[in-house]
Amino acid sequence: MKKIVIVAFVAALFASAFSGCTLHEAVEIEIIRPPQVQDTVTIPDWELKE
Repeated sequence: MKKIVIVAFVAALFASAFSGCTLHEAVEIEIIRPPQVQDTVTIPDWELKE
């Protein structure tokens, strides 16, 4: 009986070690946007064919 209680306690401790570490984790993500290009390149004698 004592061995079952110890095994249950160790199992609960082991399970709480994995779930307790990531419950309230704050993550900050920085989004780096590429520069926007306003110029367009025009190619002479180029027409879109459908």
